[in-house]
Amino acid sequence: MMNLSALILATGLWRATLMTPGGELPFQMAVDTVGGAYTLTVINGGERMLIDNVRISGDSLIADFPVYESRLQFRIVNKDEMEGQFVNLTRTTHAEIPVKAYSGGAPRFFVRSKEAPVNVNGRWSVMFSPGAKDSSYAIGIFKQDGYRVDATFLTSSGDYRYLEGVVDGDSLFLSAFDGVFVYLFKAKVRKSTLDGMFYSGTHRQVQWTGFRDEKAKLPDPSSITGYKNSDQPFKLRLPDTDSVYVSLDDERFRGKPVVVQILGSWCPNCLDESIYLQEYYERNQARGVEIVGLAFEKTDDFKRAAGNVVRFRNRLKISYPLLVASNRDKIKNVLPGLENFIAYPTTIYLDKQHKIRKIHAGFSGPATGIEYEKFKDDFELYLEMLILE
Repeated sequence: MMNLSALILATGLWRATLMTPGGELPFQMAVDTVGGAYTLTVINGGERMLIDNVRISGDSLIADFPVYESRLQFRIVNKDEMEGQFVNLTRTTHAEIPVKAYSGGAPRFFVRSKEAPVNVNGRWSVMFSPGAKDSSYAIGIFKQDGYRVDATFLTSSGDYRYLEGVVDGDSLFLSAFDGVFVYLFKAKVRKSTLDGMFYSGTHRQVQWTGFRDEKAKLPDPSSITGYKNSDQPFKLRLPDTDSVYVSLDDERFRGKPVVVQILGSWCPNCLDESIYLQEYYERNQARGVEIVGLAFEKTDDFKRAAGNVVRFRNRLKISYPLLVASNRDKIKNVLPGLENFIAYPTTIYLDKQHKIRKIHAGFSGPATGIEYEKFKDDFELYLEMLILE
């Protein structure tokens, strides 16, 4: 943590911009002091991500994200200005993105048009890279209040979490930055259609189009991923973060329905799901249900992977077991029965005999609103059935 006596920074709201191929990607953060040290809080729509590991090295401020292997490292120009890089420590290419930050509470996006904003509120059918081999479908959910727009995109592999932006005349601008996702959306709104570009970090940029569609739906998330020999009890034996092997044959799991969570500590959607699963586990563990997380990390180094999982577990106060499975690129080595695996997280529901009853691909988190509430209702009703069997 940073000693306040070393330097005085302006506290309050700051506006920062990451430099991407699509131009400036803005986000806001709050600079505060707690117990004689600085903290940063990154703001995305309704999300507030506290960074409390902030330190000074020479004229630099280094802020390590609390869960992910990433950081903001700034050169302090003066009390109202910083410049530097966002660094994703898991990437071997495109790992650094220039960033500048200024105090004073400027808005995320500036509205320059004097015309009334067009209306994008509602549900939209969206295609990324339309017409290309790698095209993909999504559902845009936009909530507009005047110029401001809070948004997300639903996909079969998970949602885009908290996007925030504006409608400026006939143009839509959205951005998100959470220590992993670096997203910038630009689009022109023409009647009931959207046409624009999506920039992900500095390494990906694709066209996206959309049209209003209040009935837009995704495939059933329980119909996507399968498992060979699912009529046989599901088996696993993997180490926890202390290298102690855990098996579903262990006493704590016997005769109980089990939720097997496939996750990675690097995955924001997994973070969202883990927060919910922990809350559910606290309410229901005594009723005879267990959860176990299988962490697939971005490294073959067990010590590094275990450290990532410990940091993830401690920050989220997770009390169900988290096991260190493997490098995420080797998931088929650990779970060879998986068929059409598409998403972190993926959730496997086991009955009391530990046979697979359902596999749910992806996760619709709190940024999706009613989709998140529906997921929770479906999850709890299905687990209730398995508990009572």
